[in-house]
Amino acid sequence: MLDVLVYENVLVAWRRMPLGHYMIVTHEGEELSLSRQQAEMWTQGAFAVYLALVDQRRITPRIPGDSPTN
Repeated sequence: MLDVLVYENVLVAWRRMPLGHYMIVTHEGEELSLSRQQAEMWTQGAFAVYLALVDQRRITPRIPGDSPTN
């Protein structure tokens, strides 16, 4: 799901860190070092916001093969 959020331009980057942690980089330049559980929760929340914005037609998804309905 993190790859989708990067592809959809919701966040800048992410990478796995030692000891099961993840580094997530936001568009504000903030680097979040999160445990696996925290990263899961953060990702689910970010993806929920992304889907809400798509549902409200405030943004258009970039996922290949996905065609927006008018």
